[in-house]
Amino acid sequence: MSRREAAFSMNGLLTNITGILYESSGYLLLGFGLAGVLHVVLARYPGITALLTGRGKRPVVMSTILGLPLPLCSCSVLPAAMTLRRQGASKGATASFLISVPETDVVSIMLTYGLLGPVMAIYRPIAALVTALAAGLAVNSLDSGQSGGTKPAEAVKSCCHPEPPKTGIISTRADWPWWKRAFHYGFVEIFDDIIRQLFLGLIVAGVLVAWLPSVDLGSFTGGNWMTYLAMLAVGVPLYVCATASTPIAAGLIAGGLSPGAAMVFLLAGPATNIASLFVLRREFGKMLLVVYLIVIAVVSLTTGVLLDMMLRNFIATPIVAHTHDHGATWFSVSATIVFLLLVASSLYRTRTFPKLWGRISGSSQKTSEVTSSGNK
Repeated sequence: MSRREAAFSMNGLLTNITGILYESSGYLLLGFGLAGVLHVVLARYPGITALLTGRGKRPVVMSTILGLPLPLCSCSVLPAAMTLRRQGASKGATASFLISVPETDVVSIMLTYGLLGPVMAIYRPIAALVTALAAGLAVNSLDSGQSGGTKPAEAVKSCCHPEPPKTGIISTRADWPWWKRAFHYGFVEIFDDIIRQLFLGLIVAGVLVAWLPSVDLGSFTGGNWMTYLAMLAVGVPLYVCATASTPIAAGLIAGGLSPGAAMVFLLAGPATNIASLFVLRREFGKMLLVVYLIVIAVVSLTTGVLLDMMLRNFIATPIVAHTHDHGATWFSVSATIVFLLLVASSLYRTRTFPKLWGRISGSSQKTSEVTSSGNK
């Protein structure tokens, strides 16, 4: 590639990333704000989360419904779910919670609406609800001991923070006014949890939009069914949260992937990852873990195929990813500036760059020591 072509490709990549930021920043700010308000409501009424414990189908249904908008990231849901398990939730309710929380939340729903339109924004939480219900009920029906956890509380650390949650699902700051607690949770706590993954997802989406149009995804993966299976194979082991997966899915659709195949990725990706599977094997056992994964795979594939059938037969307007800059308005520019300032504040607060530089310099120092000892 010549320097001119490389510069052109880089300009196209930056243009796509800027366009995605213009399209998504306003929805992201609204989503994080709603996440903070929801956090305050759940802290004010702890009886809502108490409905998740107990026997039978009702806790499964309640954990699914509550988990859909709950503002917990994919990494913090694991210790929260295990806390519920220790407090008496059945394995089925725990499974439903583990699926419905990371597959969708208020932030990802708003971002889905902004990047993929109202059809995907409505269909995605419905598909997540069906997946969580099916997995929870299947686990419950096969689990002979539905009486909930009798083991003592055992801390399960989040991958984002070194310490597990101190008070169940929601930590409170009772001495602050409600609006300050909402802002702190939405734009500090949950923001710090997912912003690095989210920003990486935005960059990946820009890369996909710039390069995928030249790739025939159907022939590359062997046809539609192979495309669905490929997205499932990529999504199951991958660690990606619901919000970060949304711009990636938008990039895939803009590159030629069908919305149904992208939906398979949106469902399977956030619901499963290698790290959580090891914990679930210990909690559920091998057989229930296999059932858990099979249900997620089957429902994800089914809902993806149904979405493509609906779009082809009943919905005239196709889903098009809004990942190109059609002219920035004052609102989109202002929202993007505020969002980037929050990102910079989060990176400074979490000392992301000093930690990264320390790792790089540390590995370089080890390499130089090895080289010098070898020379001796």
